Amino acid sequence: MDYQSGAVSPVGSIEKGWGIIKDDYWVFVGMTVVAFIITLIVAFILGLINTVITTVISGILGFASSNAGDAAKITASIAPQIISMVISLFTNILVLTVSGVFFCGIYSALAKKVNTGVADFGELFSGTSKIVPCLTFAAVMSLIQFIINIVVLVIGVAAGVGAIGLATMGKNGSFNPAALGGLLFLVLGLFLATLVVNLIISVLTTFVYPLIADKNLSGIEALTLSIRAGMSNFGGIFLLLLLVGLMLIGGAFACLIGIIFVAPIASASLFAAYQSVFGNSGGGFRQTPPPPPVWNTPAGQQPGY
Repeated sequence: MDYQSGAVSPVGSIEKGWGIIKDDYWVFVGMTVVAFIITLIVAFILGLINTVITTVISGILGFASSNAGDAAKITASIAPQIISMVISLFTNILVLTVSGVFFCGIYSALAKKVNTGVADFGELFSGTSKIVPCLTFAAVMSLIQFIINIVVLVIGVAAGVGAIGLATMGKNGSFNPAALGGLLFLVLGLFLATLVVNLIISVLTTFVYPLIADKNLSGIEALTLSIRAGMSNFGGIFLLLLLVGLMLIGGAFACLIGIIFVAPIASASLFAAYQSVFGNSGGGFRQTPPPPPVWNTPAGQQPGY
């Protein structure tokens, strides 16, 4: 599938996105509210299940190791956290799948708005037909995020243990605050590195849901194509995501409820960027042929000249 390189204008995408939805802005706000509430309910239920399972397992292991050695007690204290992380991997997949289905529905509504001029609220639920590719993408992204979290956790724990050891290795066993200062810098560095990695991932996966919704691609096909297109438009998408992020943060300052009113503009802006890269919805980059010649009309006066 063809795509354009260097086609994303950050400010232009926001302006074009607003132009798409401004006549039916409140319809898209309603879609956002419904999608947010349903996704929040699903996330709450799954999080509650995770908490209950982890608490029960922690209680059982704690009781079983109450008369055991130190090694068993340490294992009993760590095991529930590991189990919680594993459960969170699967619950995160389900939450991402639900949110992905609604994203596909919103992008389908945006595509219909562009093609027909009609904003159809019912399109929000059309994403249910894309649940399989959304589930595939959610599984890949959850696994990637799980690996990133594990790596950060291992590095953080190793650095913390090392810093604590150095902090107590001053002269005559005195406390060495410089080591803890180094630990703080390391934690800050890990945070910034994780932020950069997540931003890069966001840039490369920006077009996944529009491609699933508009081009009917599978999760893997949409992911690989989005990565290629994202690399060819990295700077524009990166700046667009920063602007959209600032818009959402600004909405969050309005007692959080402002996000609901900014989110439709954010979605429309990303969809406008998608159209800049892949062409009009459902059509790609098509060239309109010239009109047929008119009989007995000189060539210089033919339509299209």
